[in-house]
Amino acid sequence: MKIKQTPSNKKQEKINKKFLTEAIKLAVKQPRLTFYSPLSAAIFNYRKSLLPRYSISDEIAKIIEAEVRKKWPELSKTVEKILKQKRR
Repeated sequence: MKIKQTPSNKKQEKINKKFLTEAIKLAVKQPRLTFYSPLSAAIFNYRKSLLPRYSISDEIAKIIEAEVRKKWPELSKTVEKILKQKRR
């Protein structure tokens, strides 16, 4: 299913630095996400059964991060830049 791009989808929102700083602190402290999806769970568990050394977490992270970058490209760039600075 594709989401139709409308002017409101495309409009870049202003980044609130206070909230972003807090969100990054929380993400660094606890980077785990949880969601409920029997469909996804069944598919990932099936693939894990078939493929040696298959990591569900790695696969989900790649998928989610790619979609997050598509949906919020500027915010993603900002967060990635801040996270790289923190790793130094």
